[in-house]
Amino acid sequence: MVLRKMVCLLTLALSGSPALLRGAAPATIGDVPFQALHKLITPRQGESRWMEIDWYPTVWEARKRAAAEGKPIFLMAGSGGAPAAGC
Repeated sequence: MVLRKMVCLLTLALSGSPALLRGAAPATIGDVPFQALHKLITPRQGESRWMEIDWYPTVWEARKRAAAEGKPIFLMAGSGGAPAAGC
């Protein structure tokens, strides 16, 4: 048990060593390549159709709107709460 603790402490000490953390500076790209990359990864119109849906933060608000329009409710939930994006 003591040997195991010593190995863990030694591993932690070496992993935080400044000599190991030093490395080459990150490479940079110019404005033109950045703009081209940004254009490539930006969502286009119609690509994320779920973002066009009117999402409501509470079931009560959604129920009122659905009842007024005569439409069904789509309920989306994740484990432990709401999804990670845009609702």
